[in-house]
Amino acid sequence: MTEQNKTTTIPLPVPGKDMDSIMQSLESGVEELFTSNRYQEFLKTMAKFHNYSFNNTMLIAMQRPDATLVTSYKNWQSMGRQVMKGEKGITIIAPAPYKKMKEKEVLDENQRPIMGSDGKPKTEQVEVTVPHFKAVTVFDIAQTSGEPIQTLAPELLTAAVQDFDSFMQAIQKISPVPIRFDEIDDNANGYYHNADKEIVIKKGLSESQTLKTAIHETVHAKLHDREIMESLGVEKDRLTKEVEAESVAYCVCSSFGLDTSDYSFPYIAGWSSSREMKEMKASMDVIRKTAGEMIDQLTEELEIILEEKQKTELHDKYGILVDALEAAGYRYDYRESEPGHIVLAPDGTHEIAGYLQFESWGDIKDWLEDTIAEGTDISERVDRALYPFKFDYTLEEEMFRGNGDRYAIYHVDEDTPGKQHLFMNMAMVKEDGITIDAANYKCVYSGRLHENEKLDDLYAVFNDNPPADYKAHSMSVSDVIITNRGGDMQAYYVDRFGFAELPDFAVQREKILDIVPEIENVDYENDLTCISFYAAECAEFPVMGEVHYDLTLPEALEAYEKIPSERMHGLKCVGFDLKDGSDYEGMQSLMIEGKIQKEFLNSIPGFRENSYVQNAISRVEKYLEERHPNVENPLESNKKVDNEKNISKEKNEKELNIQMKPIPKKKRGEMSL
Repeated sequence: MTEQNKTTTIPLPVPGKDMDSIMQSLESGVEELFTSNRYQEFLKTMAKFHNYSFNNTMLIAMQRPDATLVTSYKNWQSMGRQVMKGEKGITIIAPAPYKKMKEKEVLDENQRPIMGSDGKPKTEQVEVTVPHFKAVTVFDIAQTSGEPIQTLAPELLTAAVQDFDSFMQAIQKISPVPIRFDEIDDNANGYYHNADKEIVIKKGLSESQTLKTAIHETVHAKLHDREIMESLGVEKDRLTKEVEAESVAYCVCSSFGLDTSDYSFPYIAGWSSSREMKEMKASMDVIRKTAGEMIDQLTEELEIILEEKQKTELHDKYGILVDALEAAGYRYDYRESEPGHIVLAPDGTHEIAGYLQFESWGDIKDWLEDTIAEGTDISERVDRALYPFKFDYTLEEEMFRGNGDRYAIYHVDEDTPGKQHLFMNMAMVKEDGITIDAANYKCVYSGRLHENEKLDDLYAVFNDNPPADYKAHSMSVSDVIITNRGGDMQAYYVDRFGFAELPDFAVQREKILDIVPEIENVDYENDLTCISFYAAECAEFPVMGEVHYDLTLPEALEAYEKIPSERMHGLKCVGFDLKDGSDYEGMQSLMIEGKIQKEFLNSIPGFRENSYVQNAISRVEKYLEERHPNVENPLESNKKVDNEKNISKEKNEKELNIQMKPIPKKKRGEMSL
């Protein structure tokens, strides 16, 4: 704060720091509050100090109305700040209870005095706490210098306030009744309907006026509902209701930085003149409490709304990387992250590793690739999140296929008859004659089963410290766990206490998954002697531009993803090179620009009856479902492919004037440019 705009602490009207002097100052301040133009100034102070008592809010407003954050001299020092020389403190009231010994009658179990031998009630010495208050001195942050302290609303919250839809959604969340928009004939901007229990806001208002009206009417719904007032034995005239509603609305709007220039309280002096001091203080305390509650509730709702909005935006932009991060055990920290400084918070099972920080999403991608290379059980999860097309089976299917010790967690599918026993313990299930059927469940998570890991350990993890990529509710009664340790498959029902065995559940689940062995037990993944795959920048002439030969299918798909679609050579593709000695040997496109050539390939008997080609088609279909679910129906027409080839050929010959050359043989993974 510069010397020119530096403010000073205003002395209280009655000198002295004894409680009598302070209370006299308060009485004087309250009278002035309602008979001058300082009412709005006080409401602004109340908005900033809504967790303080009315008396202390009043004292701060009287002495330093521009204060934003106050605490004691020692507290400022503990926060790395120092009160500047010559600053005058702000006097407020703090509780200072003290203890003393007191004679108390001894009572029996019926709360009657016990008589002594002298015929008088027995007494004993007991320690009691006596309420007491004293004056203390605090200083505003503007009176200090030193380490910076966050005093304003977080950037996320500020952004949410500027977003009309988000702020309106937050108001609707905290309103005790529904809010709707309609035509209103008179001059009112809105009203609370006591009978219909709803708030109606006039259509066509500006965004700012709509928010102010919504807050004002929400106060009426909270404080002035007829049934609520009758239950509390409270009566208020119309002017008191308006003073309270408009004052709370002003506080809330002021707290969130909404324009308050059109607020005025010309009737406040008339309202206060006909009331006792006690009654005025009671109304002001209601205003303070209600404004404080609404500010806190709106802050919480706005943070939730904006975080959800940011999650959606982040997932739209970096969805696969976000999924992979969570698979690695970390969550994007929305509060701490900013451009050039990305902070990742560990989930419960990775707490010991601490927070991670990166400068860019490219750095995160590199870290994830390193995590995959480490070869741990986490590596498998990350690899699946980044490159799902590499895997023929889900984690649940891997468990049934006996690929290591694993477990899977199942929740009742509420769209099935199983919802009848949702959260029911086994005793109730048996009493009602309900059969636990695997068809009524869905797998929500599956992972590696560590050595010595027991059911109780899993229960604790999925209640107290769930993995970041676990999106379901905490483990509860009616959930099912299947474990496969060393080929021993067991299923358990999560009961109220412990677990109940389910002998048939695992068998039922395996039938649902239809687990079958690989066709002819052929290793399609690594058998490059019969078929290999390539990724090329140009489907028509896979010699031009970027080309990768002699790959496995997952390698080809991964290379395909890295080729920019806007390259000039044509439509990028993944293809296969058949080497089975048949008349159909050679190179053929399998997928062009995200569209599988299934119909064309199946129109040729040699491809339709070839297990290698059919396996590749199935795996690319699965890849497209998982990686590109929104791509339009695949190109299956040979005519369409031919048209694209002709367009690509004309484009290449006319614009690039590239001479065609035979495709040279390359080593596996080598690039041709």
